[in-house]
Amino acid sequence: MKRLSWAFLALAALAADRDAKPEVDPAATKLLADARAARAVWKDFPGFTADLETNIDGKAVKGRVAVDSKGDVALQLPEDGAAHWAKGTLASVVGHRLDDGGGSDTPCAFEDDNADHPLGRAVHVLSDEFHSSYRIRDRQVIVVNREMKEARFSITVLENETNKEGKFLPACFVVNTWDKAGALTSSEAHRQTWKRVGAFDLPESVLVATAGADGKQEARSLKLSNLQLVAGAGK
Repeated sequence: MKRLSWAFLALAALAADRDAKPEVDPAATKLLADARAARAVWKDFPGFTADLETNIDGKAVKGRVAVDSKGDVALQLPEDGAAHWAKGTLASVVGHRLDDGGGSDTPCAFEDDNADHPLGRAVHVLSDEFHSSYRIRDRQVIVVNREMKEARFSITVLENETNKEGKFLPACFVVNTWDKAGALTSSEAHRQTWKRVGAFDLPESVLVATAGADGKQEARSLKLSNLQLVAGAGK
């Protein structure tokens, strides 16, 4: 009986060791922190206004947009599917550029020892509800992976551009989404361009080409012109 107890304890110890969470790796943590620090962000952002044109599969609609200093988007556009998409898209574009103050480093660990992957070194965030993981190459976040209850998605950056300060702005990336069974449900190719106004790189255009699991394809675009910062800022 005593031998059985020792054997049981040994097996339990092995199982616990196998299921133990990886320890924080300072090198992995720094890799992600440095890549985040290399992104172009808007510090002391004053907000901006612009003329706006949306185009969904050839149906163009013109209007105006105002973005305040907190990143809230207000549209003067007919309330339809185009308006809903335009507002969500611009809110996402703007939100990714707002300065979050840096914050503390996010504890990470390397997923493997492969330092030569074409998309960069794989790291995953510890104790993250979305099971986030990244691939990082040349101080750039090239891949972002996240999981939700019913789906998971992956963003793969194909091209970044550098601004006046040498910081990175997204230029071309792909977003793939899978359902919980592992079936690909959509694939989106994104192209973004930027215009320097004062001290800020503002969005000038967004193009999204989408392919769905139903076989349908769709193209949507946003074009912003007459970009103006809120008076007295960004000079």
